[in-house]
Amino acid sequence: MTTLIMVRHAQSAPDPALPERDWPLSAKGQRQALDLAPALTELRVDALASSPYIRAIDTLRPYAETARLEIAVDEDLRERALGGWMPDVADIEAAVRRMHADLAFQLEGGESGHACVARVEAALARIVAAHPGHTIAVGSHGGVLGHLLARQGVPLPDAFWKGIRNPHLFVFDARDGLRWVDERTFDGSPRLLPRR
Repeated sequence: MTTLIMVRHAQSAPDPALPERDWPLSAKGQRQALDLAPALTELRVDALASSPYIRAIDTLRPYAETARLEIAVDEDLRERALGGWMPDVADIEAAVRRMHADLAFQLEGGESGHACVARVEAALARIVAAHPGHTIAVGSHGGVLGHLLARQGVPLPDAFWKGIRNPHLFVFDARDGLRWVDERTFDGSPRLLPRR
């Protein structure tokens, strides 16, 4: 069995003075990354891949160092680009809500949901093909994960993407495409995947 574990990164410290890909983990996020390592050990993760964004790589780094595994960075795993920095929280909320409702939507300088999903799914297919029979953890992002979860055909509540935590693990059976089979939160938040 090939298992893919999508890992939404730990809490980051957004800084408009830095390119988004360089936003680091916050102090809390660094502790969360340390606390994540035992869960990845328990899940027997034996291969790692990540978005090129620092916050995704650094979420996996403590486990990578403990398990002595390399993190394969794939540019196509990056977060969906919304466009320019929007300092008004209401503008961000409205853009993100529309982003999840309409995969054709894109802001000037941003990326459509269709383009995001196509590149991420292609990257995941390459990663799974390179590691058959392994358990692979992939450092990822909330926007990307929201799109992947919506494509699973599982009933999800409105604005479910707000329930994706930092960090949050989504486990997929990757033997034949991706099938969402489990998840794990670390802050006591409810699961998004309905109990079967």
